[in-house]
Amino acid sequence: MGLKTMSLILYTAYKSMTPCEDVFVDLAKSANPTIDFTGEQTFLSEFANAACETTNPDVLWLIAQQESNFRFVIARQNGQTAKLFQGQGALDFLQTLAQPVEQPTQNIDIGVLQFNWQWHKTAFNQDPMLALSPRKQVDYFLRTFSKEVFTRCQDQWVGCYHHPSDHQRATRYQLAVVKKGRILALQSLYFLRNHRAQLTAEERKLLPSIRKEEFYRIFQAVANLPLPRKQILHFVDDGPSSRFNMPPVPNYEG
Repeated sequence: MGLKTMSLILYTAYKSMTPCEDVFVDLAKSANPTIDFTGEQTFLSEFANAACETTNPDVLWLIAQQESNFRFVIARQNGQTAKLFQGQGALDFLQTLAQPVEQPTQNIDIGVLQFNWQWHKTAFNQDPMLALSPRKQVDYFLRTFSKEVFTRCQDQWVGCYHHPSDHQRATRYQLAVVKKGRILALQSLYFLRNHRAQLTAEERKLLPSIRKEEFYRIFQAVANLPLPRKQILHFVDDGPSSRFNMPPVPNYEG
């Protein structure tokens, strides 16, 4: 195999000769067919571009799917009076965060990756509107946050992303994110099938062939949730894992 990667999104992009960010966006939409992305298309494209500038866009895709189903203009107030705000309602609500007298709680999750305002506001210059930016969220995720939780929790770092002080909740969260890998795998297969179905036989011959053993290996590696880094690195070693069951994989040769 010419390409070795631990990313289904990068693998799918390579095997279809499609830009990574286009694959990322398509998989997000197909995994959430009931959501109208019209008003948030700019946010989704920004998030896809930022994720595809990393070594592993899959992790960002999976966390976004788990945290917000790829909703971007969103804020969640936690606590006894838990509330969810979206769209203009979220914008109006976030404006109050700069006014502590009007907003007694700072326990609020913001944007596609749901960073908690109480703990991470300094990373966004204490500007709640800045915290909505997918690129700012990804930059912070790569620059500081993911490195800190990885140092603390190693291979359980995704669980620590959710709750660093509660092991049980962190474990449940990490398992939930790993299970989302099945959704990503299936949507990747659908993308490859549909993409190739639109091509002529001669055009398909120009694409890299797809084999079951390749896809299995990538799928299994995704379960290890490799920490993404701020660079595009398509050629990396991958390894076996058995954390979750692989869906049936058809042969898409040629």
